[in-house]
Parts: sequence; structure tokens; C-alpha cells
Amino acid sequence: MDINEQIAVLEEEIRTTPYHKGTEHHIGRLRARIAKLRSEQAEEKIKKGGGGGLGFAVKKHGDATVVLVGFPSVGKSTLLNGLTAASSKVAPYPFATLTVIPGMLEYRGAQIQILDVPGLIGGAAKDKGQGKRVLAVARTADLLILIVDSRNSDQIKIIEKELFDSGVRINQKKPTVFLKKTSRGGLKINLSSSVKLSRARIEGIASGLGLTNAELTIKEEIDEEELIDAILGNRVYLPAIFLANKTDLLSEEEKEDLIKRNWILISASHKKGLETLKEIIWEKLDLMRIYLKSEGKKPDFDNPLIVKKDQTVWETAKLISNDLAIEVKEAKVWGSSAKFPGQKVSINHKLKDEDILFLVN
Repeated sequence: MDINEQIAVLEEEIRTTPYHKGTEHHIGRLRARIAKLRSEQAEEKIKKGGGGGLGFAVKKHGDATVVLVGFPSVGKSTLLNGLTAASSKVAPYPFATLTVIPGMLEYRGAQIQILDVPGLIGGAAKDKGQGKRVLAVARTADLLILIVDSRNSDQIKIIEKELFDSGVRINQKKPTVFLKKTSRGGLKINLSSSVKLSRARIEGIASGLGLTNAELTIKEEIDEEELIDAILGNRVYLPAIFLANKTDLLSEEEKEDLIKRNWILISASHKKGLETLKEIIWEKLDLMRIYLKSEGKKPDFDNPLIVKKDQTVWETAKLISNDLAIEVKEAKVWGSSAKFPGQKVSINHKLKDEDILFLVN
């Protein structure tokens, strides 16, 4: 049997197995086997298609990378052109974009690379419409913008499913699960008091994934799917923005309905909502600006160092130079993370947006 047939057989067995305490281990094992088969199927497609091929091998540039994901003809190319200086082809017919088109958004001193990829359609995870290549590019992003035509917002369900099937978990925190494989001793399970998943179900899932000798530590409440993801270890966890385009065609009532459902509204062709979108991109990427100061000189406010939020002095120094990170002993800080201007802080001090930093070595 091929993988799809094997999955169908296992799903039928789950449907026909009565659920009770005595079958928890068995059902957990079956669910894990299905997940493993799907994972193997997705990985095989990515290996065959990958992010390579003509027009799909895109090198990451700048401080972060954002990928636009959506159905054909939802306005991804128009949005890219509106946010950056790119010239992605805009046409009133599907699949106008056949390669990955990069553009660079300059915002608050940051260089944010934005990639326009071919339209995603149902069946993409099974390689329909170059789907495996599109999804491989999406997996490399720091942030996904999931864009739909505002008159067809249900498209988002298909997009989410294709991303999920390819191992992308959007707006989810990576489960606090620690796995240490061993050569012998069987399976040892350590659970915090908050975990409600039964040991029988956990053992069944581990068995279905071929995990026989290991120490598995679960420190928070998780469900079956999250446990399977954690054991497989090949998932990517990405923040995502839900974007409704062409909202100039909607009534005020329709717009209000989308806003209540936490959609960000834009009209790329009319350049409406783009400034708000830039702000949200910045926030979702968790970036901040650090201004560096040298002895006897003013801070360089024109060229901030772009780092992740809550980065320490040492982590910031390491971005500049590994040697500098070794040599630096303390720092002086001006800004919202300092108790007073020019405060001396340790290398473990966490910086905040627009802090001025002077490194002391």
C-alpha cells in the first residue's frame, strides 16, 4: 500500500475502535503512526521539490524575512509592490507569479525582506500547483502574512490546512517537552502535575513513533497533536498575520464583521491600510532598535542595530563581533531599560527599544 492507503486503513481502525481506558494506548499508537506517515510524506515531497528549482532558491537578506501566502489573484504582488520597491508582475489572472519575487521593506531602520510566492491552492501539501516549493519557502520565514480576498475569507481554512500538513504551526508556542534518547532502559516519562494526558496515551504515541528507549519530560498541559509534534521534532513555529485585501469592495458592515474576527483590513491597489500593516509586521517580528555609542561621540541614530526584543547586552555585542562579546565586561545604557541615564549594567542586562548602548571592555 502507498502512504495514503496506509493512512486510510489506520483512520478506519480508529473509527471502529471503542474508546475507553483500556484502548487509550492503542488509539494513541494509531494516531502517532498516522502523524509519522504524513510527516514522512511531507518531508519526501520537500526533498524532491525543496525550496530550490528555477526561481525558488532565494537567499535571505536583511534583518528578517516575511513570506506572503495566499490563493492566486488575491493581491500578493500588488501588496509587495506597495510595501517595497519591488516590481512583481501584477495581472488580473491566476498564477501571474511563477517564481519567488523578493522586495525589501525599510522600516524604523530595519531591512525586512518580503517574498511574494506563487499562489497556494488546496492540495498544495501534496504538490498541487507547485505547492511543495511554495511551502518549503514559507517554512524559512520569520513571519507569514496569510492574505485572502476579503470577499472569500474562508480561503484561510484551506491555507491553514496546507501549512499544517506541511509541518508549519502558526501562532503557536513550541510545547515545553524535552526528549533525551537513550540506548537502553525503555521509556521513562516525567510529567508535571498540570499534564492531563494519560500515561497510557503517551506511551501509545511514543510507541507509534518508534520511541522505545528515551526519557520524555512534559512540563505543561499539551494535547496529543502537540506531543506528536514535539517528538517528531520537525515542525516550525511561525507567527502569522491574517490579512484581508480588496476591502474597498466591502460594505461598512462587512468590514466590521472582519475586524471582529481579528482580520487586518487593507486595499493594496489603493494603498489603504499599508502603514498600519507595517507597524503590525514590526510588532509581530519582535524587533527593536539599539543605537550604539562610542567614546566621545554622539549615538548613531541613522543606523540602529536591529535585534530581537529582550536581547541582552552580551547577545547584542555578539551580533557585532564574537571577539567583542568575549572582551566586553559591562555597558552603559541610556533609555527605557535604564534606571537613570548612563547607568552601568552587566552583560546580562536586557535592553529595550531605542536604548543607547556604550560597551565597556
